[in-house]
Amino acid sequence: MKSYAFELSGEHESLPRCEAIALVEIFSDRYREQSYLDQCLIVEAEGLDVRALGDRLAMTHRIIEVMAICEADLEDLARSVALLSLPDESYRIRARRIKNASPRADAVEHEIGRVLLGKGIRADLKSPNIELRAVITSGKIILGVEVARVDRSSFEARRPHLKPFFHPGVLMPRMARSLVNLTQIRAGERLLDPFAGTCGILVEACLMGIECLGIEAQGRLVKGAICNLENMNCALVLGDAKRLALKDASIYGAVLDIPYGRSARILASSKEDLLKESLSELFRVIRPGRRMVIVADGPIDSQISNAGFRVIQSHLDRVHRSLIRHIFLCQREEGKDSI
Repeated sequence: MKSYAFELSGEHESLPRCEAIALVEIFSDRYREQSYLDQCLIVEAEGLDVRALGDRLAMTHRIIEVMAICEADLEDLARSVALLSLPDESYRIRARRIKNASPRADAVEHEIGRVLLGKGIRADLKSPNIELRAVITSGKIILGVEVARVDRSSFEARRPHLKPFFHPGVLMPRMARSLVNLTQIRAGERLLDPFAGTCGILVEACLMGIECLGIEAQGRLVKGAICNLENMNCALVLGDAKRLALKDASIYGAVLDIPYGRSARILASSKEDLLKESLSELFRVIRPGRRMVIVADGPIDSQISNAGFRVIQSHLDRVHRSLIRHIFLCQREEGKDSI
């Protein structure tokens, strides 16, 4: 198996690693997690489709195929680089220092270049065929060849206030996509968002080739959100999350941001009833063994378990002082009947 390092973003404490692992599981024949350093995940994998990962990941900067891991020391780095067997192609060196890790990135780049020049290998800074990457983190230097890069600038272009229809309090695009990826849904499978709102979650899913279905209880949001879905493979309908007009086990995954806050309008006597009845319907329509992500404004572990789902992961997302999002990755238990 080959080793790969994921240069993770620092925008969330736990989600970048979990998103990467979720996709490695479905885009490789087999894998194992080798180590997890500060903003750097290293896995061994066989048959990993790195291009597919590069197209889907949200909270990763780059994926590199690891050639060497050494201590964060220039002498140890020099010894490791001297042993490398590089293809006869032009290259460029780029180092990234995580937080205050040492040594400095420019010192690492200089040392790698010095050793390679001594081996008769010259760099090409303008149009290299290979980009060598060095990640300096947690007392280690991970050296390898870049095999995939995430276009994070595209997410900035899809920020909520830049879309045709905007409503406050929605998830940012990178967060929305990472939650979709946690479900391990594949292109061509159907994803459900029963509280679709402005369809930010569904936009990210559609861009990954996923068939999407959104349910929204407010007519004005449906009318506006349709503008955000132009030319996308998504159906958006006015409806009630407590009464889904769907066949049993017809959905391969779901992501939902449950309404909360003063401006939230619900079709139920209380938020508790809305959650209970919606979870019952989701249990009915999601295929056994498949995943769902729920975003709430508080802990709802017991309600999720009572509905027949197993909580696999939970994360906290501190939005501001008065709002902490609780994120739950759940699995629809197999061998259970609809509750």
